[in-house]
Amino acid sequence: MVSRLFSCKKLLFATGLVLVLLLGAVVDHPVSAVSEGSKEIPFQLAESYLKAIQARDFATAYSYISDVDRGVRDKANYLRSQENLSGFALELSKRLTANMKVWAIHQKLSPDKAHFDLGYRVPTGDEISAQLFDWNATKLNSLSWSDQRQILKTLEDLGKSGRMITLQGYESLDLVRQKDGWRIFLDWPSRSRVIFKSIQPASRELEVDFLRNDFLVAVNEPFQIDFTVKNKSPHALVARLNHLIEPRRLAKNLEMIACGSLLPLQLRAGEIREISSAYILGGSLAPKTQVSIIYQFTLEPGTTTRATFQSSKANLPYSDDK
Repeated sequence: MVSRLFSCKKLLFATGLVLVLLLGAVVDHPVSAVSEGSKEIPFQLAESYLKAIQARDFATAYSYISDVDRGVRDKANYLRSQENLSGFALELSKRLTANMKVWAIHQKLSPDKAHFDLGYRVPTGDEISAQLFDWNATKLNSLSWSDQRQILKTLEDLGKSGRMITLQGYESLDLVRQKDGWRIFLDWPSRSRVIFKSIQPASRELEVDFLRNDFLVAVNEPFQIDFTVKNKSPHALVARLNHLIEPRRLAKNLEMIACGSLLPLQLRAGEIREISSAYILGGSLAPKTQVSIIYQFTLEPGTTTRATFQSSKANLPYSDDK
C-alpha cells in the first residue's frame, strides 16, 4: 500500500511553476540530438538539455554540461546523485519528451555567453498511469516485450487522438561557449553541497529511502527532498522525525519552507508513505560549503510535537544509502 503525504502544497523547483493541462496533442518539429561539445546554436543545446532532464536521461544531460561544472562533480557522482531511469522506463520517457515543445520567453546572447528563459510543454502519460505503475521503473522494466510494445502503441494512439495531458513549466538556463562549442553552465563551483542521511530505529521496523540525497544548492534557491518511509512491521507504528544539522553552526542558515514531515507519521502495517520537504539555504556561505541534514526517526505513541533542528550527537549511526 502506498500513500502520499503533503502537509503543505508540494513545491516543484527547477521546472518553475507547473500546470497540468488537458490540451490537444503536442506537435513539435523534432530537433536532432546535440552531440557532446556541440557547435550548434545555443538554443538547440538548451532544448536538448531540457529534454534530457525531463526524460531523466541524466547520462545524456551530463554531456551538455560545461567543463567548469564537471570539474566539481564527475559523471559517476552526478549520476549517483540523480534519480535515473534505465531500460524500458527510459525508452518510454524519451518517447514522451520527443514530443516536448520548448520555446524562448526571453533570451540574451553574446559571443561567449547566453541566457534563456524557456517555456515548455511535455506529455505526461497520465492517461494510462495505471499501466505505467505510476512510473515505477522496476515494474516497467520487468514487463514482457509484448506488454511494453502495447504501452508504446497506446501512447501513439493517444497522440493521434489529439488529446493528451501535458505538463507546462518554465526553466532558466545559462550557457557558455567553450573551444569545442556551447555547454550548459550551472555554476557548480559557487554552490554548497547538501547531503541527506537517515538514522533509523534499532528495531529495523522502518525503512527510509531517498530518491536522491546529494544536492548542489545555490544560496537562497529552494531545493526539494523526496523520500519514502516504509513500515516493515506486522503492526501499526507512529514514527517521529527530528532534523539533525551538521555542522551545527549552519542550522541557522537552513529554513524549511514546505512542511511535508512535521507531524508524527501514523503508518499501517506494510504501508509506504511518500513524503516531500523543501528547504532554503540562506546567509553568507563560502563556495563548496558542505551541510548534512540527518533525518532521525524514533518510534513512540502518537504526539503532535513539531520537528526541530538540532545538531547530531557523536557516534550516532546513520545510513547515507539512497
